[in-house]
Amino acid sequence: MSALVLGGSAVVPSLLLFWYVYARDQRPEPHGLLLRTFLLGVATCAPVLPVALALQALGEPLAVGVWGSALVRAFLGAAIPEEVFKFLVLYLYVWRKPAFDEPLDGVVYGVTASLGFATLENILYVSEHGLGVAILRAITAVPGHAFTGVIMGAFVGRAKLAEESSQRFGLLAAGLAWATLLHGAYDTFLMTNTNFAVLAFGVLLIEVQWGRKLYRTLQSEQLAHMAALGPMSGELIVEQTPLVMNGPSVPVATASAVMRSTGPQEAPWLLENLREPRRSAGAWLKLVIGGLGLTAGSLWLLALAAAMFQYEFKEATDYVACALLGGISLAAAGGFLWLFRSGLREPEVLPER
Repeated sequence: MSALVLGGSAVVPSLLLFWYVYARDQRPEPHGLLLRTFLLGVATCAPVLPVALALQALGEPLAVGVWGSALVRAFLGAAIPEEVFKFLVLYLYVWRKPAFDEPLDGVVYGVTASLGFATLENILYVSEHGLGVAILRAITAVPGHAFTGVIMGAFVGRAKLAEESSQRFGLLAAGLAWATLLHGAYDTFLMTNTNFAVLAFGVLLIEVQWGRKLYRTLQSEQLAHMAALGPMSGELIVEQTPLVMNGPSVPVATASAVMRSTGPQEAPWLLENLREPRRSAGAWLKLVIGGLGLTAGSLWLLALAAAMFQYEFKEATDYVACALLGGISLAAAGGFLWLFRSGLREPEVLPER
């Protein structure tokens, strides 16, 4: 199969997941810093391999039986070295950047570093095992890396603004520990090569649900912080529209609210009434259909491009047919792109109390 198609199948899922997380940040991070963080995530693949092999060799005496072997390979050969190096990207590089100025930034940078590692890892796996593995990893391993990055990043983000050094250390240690534990548990069940492997999907579900909850909480805190700062300039602003009423006369701030205030006295009720927004079922449907369609469309366009380079055009009708097919494919991919963006941008709603 074409290297273009295999490469695309390894990269596109990571890009879509990154877009999903990045698009929800009300104060986007510098593109250059995100790119460098992503590339550092890619670069961590180089030291991870020898460290993983060394740790696994040290743990070989413990690799007794199905579960002992699985635990050694999962934690010493994968989870510990991979999560430690992702953590080092956050702590040794991103931590000192002025742009890292709120807890939610930790999630964005954590996902970016994790998906950098996952992208290169995915390319290596897919080049060896083919498109079937690419599809399987697109719905398992890649989201797993992304959401362990969310969880680690959430703790690192809170640690960044912690006032006491003991609290900062505890949050950093907890972020690394939880990411490693979840990653290792997921790999352990898979590496038993038994019926227990199905439990890996349960661990993945925990990662996704917890990661989404942490992200929503930090997003609400970001909006509250923006609300608290706004009145200093005579305005209280929280992104997008509209207002949602909580009862007959009490306004509620959400990720979808825009408010203007006459002074700082308006901030307290906003902070008290700030609640976590939720995506509607329609928005999720758009995201899923748009994401799957965009992935399939991107792979089809790559396959078409590869075929065009290999095909010998003899008649004018060949060029016309190729141009027509390419145009239809681009239009379809553009439609799925619009659907995915529409799902991202659809106003979020408040849960019922």
